[in-house]
Amino acid sequence: MNKSFYGSLAMNNIKKNARNYVPYMLTCMLSVMIFYIMLSIVYNPDVTKMLGGATLRSLLGFGVGVIGFFSAIFLFYTNSFLIKQRKRELALYNILGMAKRHVGKVFFLETLMTSAVSLITGLLGGFILGKLVFLLLLKLMDVEIPMEYQFSLDATIMTAMVYGAIFMAVLLCNLGRISLSNPMELLAGSRQGEKEPKTKWVLAFLGLITTGIGYYMAITVTSPLKALFVFFIAVLLVIVGTYLLFIAGSIALLKLLRKNKAFYYKTEHFTSISGMLYRMKRNAAGLASICILSTMVLVTVSTTVSLQVGVEDVIDRNMPNSLQITSYREMSRDEQDALVEQVSGVLEKKQVSMEYMRHYAYVSASGYRDGNRLVPDVSFMNNVMMQMYVIPLTESSMRTSYGSLRPDEVIIGGDQKVETDAIMIGNLEFKVKDGSSDFVGAPDTGSMADAYYVLVADKNVADKITQEIGREYCSQRFFIGVDIDEDSWDQTQVAIKELKANLKGEGGMRIEDRPSLSADFHSIYGGLLFIGIFLGLLFLMMTVLIIYYKQITEGYEDSERYKIMQKVGMSLSEVKRSIRSQILIVFFLPLIVAVFHVAAAFNMMSKLLIALQIPTVSLFVISTIGTLLAFVVIYVAVYSTTAREYYKLVK
Repeated sequence: MNKSFYGSLAMNNIKKNARNYVPYMLTCMLSVMIFYIMLSIVYNPDVTKMLGGATLRSLLGFGVGVIGFFSAIFLFYTNSFLIKQRKRELALYNILGMAKRHVGKVFFLETLMTSAVSLITGLLGGFILGKLVFLLLLKLMDVEIPMEYQFSLDATIMTAMVYGAIFMAVLLCNLGRISLSNPMELLAGSRQGEKEPKTKWVLAFLGLITTGIGYYMAITVTSPLKALFVFFIAVLLVIVGTYLLFIAGSIALLKLLRKNKAFYYKTEHFTSISGMLYRMKRNAAGLASICILSTMVLVTVSTTVSLQVGVEDVIDRNMPNSLQITSYREMSRDEQDALVEQVSGVLEKKQVSMEYMRHYAYVSASGYRDGNRLVPDVSFMNNVMMQMYVIPLTESSMRTSYGSLRPDEVIIGGDQKVETDAIMIGNLEFKVKDGSSDFVGAPDTGSMADAYYVLVADKNVADKITQEIGREYCSQRFFIGVDIDEDSWDQTQVAIKELKANLKGEGGMRIEDRPSLSADFHSIYGGLLFIGIFLGLLFLMMTVLIIYYKQITEGYEDSERYKIMQKVGMSLSEVKRSIRSQILIVFFLPLIVAVFHVAAAFNMMSKLLIALQIPTVSLFVISTIGTLLAFVVIYVAVYSTTAREYYKLVK
């Protein structure tokens, strides 16, 4: 055959199947675009120069890997829909005399054309939109210095290699299917229905068990640390359970509905349940995928939005002072005074305008809270975590703010209010003079545990608490917090460099400043939101395309069946009611289950946000509800659009 014949045939096939190919190519193009944009930012040399740039590159590198992985899985998944619709066409090629190698050549050219168009347009779109996306990232990270978005040859080559390999793997998979099949199998494969599946009670029960265990783990987790350990186990159990429930549980449910004669023997229910039952294996896997992807969109976007919105609170929690110096070793009084004098001297020498300086020694201990008891404990993973800081009020900088205390009194500040008149620390009892103190300038607040600042009368009381806890479980520390006039930041940076140089030989000393910490957190949380937006977009795109192909596939297969229904006496309105009943069940069930998944995961995600230092549950509630409402609107719009395509095919 003439070589141009194969090219013409491949081009005609793409045009003829445009209804299926155009969404597939758009998805490929958007995947390439997202991958290139993120990779080009990773390779951007200006990113490494800014504060938090190294952290951002690591986060985006992780995001690039996730996008590449899911793109490969998704393109293989959608390719199966395309092949399903073309089995009859491929069978006719064989019957008309084309050898399998000729069909393979046509497939190769089709893949080459669609891949080249997707790759080139994706790269061009990525470069054109990359600058806008880069500006969005800088805005999310609160970066004000001018930075350029540059064309990256390395990102272009890497993107072409990754997606070229994915497209080649898809082609090899298709060629393998063709070589292992015969014309009659292909012809039958395009039209054959499935036999009525058996009720697999064991799998349905296993689905309930795995989903139930996953829900239980997510709902009952009490500490952020434990949430980090059980998160992936719970997610895996729920994913497995979701697939089992959709595949086996849905069949069991449909058969139970069929046994209910009052419900089943209505025209719209009879046709819908019968049709769904006979094709449930394929539908169930697709519906489970839609459900899982919908859950991923909701969780990813709502979590990263919460992080970004709450970033300033995180910075205030970690860095309430402009400059903080913490010694993690026990210091004598003379050493403490010498350190304070050295810090004051350097700041004054560099003409730094200080608003105040607070310094004090304190004792740090871990544990958990049990009602009106603060229980020191080093093995607290199964309990509500707590970090306790015991601070004597005899420190000169503390007496001014908080006055004096009797030996049996304490003032408590921190993340949670203490609303009792008395509190136990180990076996020591104290009266609570103030249980909701707004403690300013707190040390070490960057913990995933609830922080409690226990102000006691003097060092003798602090020593008693240390003895009660056990000296081996306590850390003796010294803290200096300085609030500096913003106009002095240039001088402050010079002073910080000198302090770091002077204290370099001192063991266990940490110097932090608010601008650097702010840049780090904006980099981390802005980067996470950026990745969350892109992953959410990718998962949403996958969800939309699966719904679209599911509607198209159902439309092709139901077209003949509903013609038969009309021929046996069903009116057009009855047919439409039957279609509507089936579509509503099929396409809104995943959304409903996804909402249940998100509700079950809420407690665990809240604990994970605490681990990331977002303790405000109300913020996560608002983000989740907002994300859910936006997703429902998009989901309904996609359903309405694809349903019209379905009706066109059925008619």
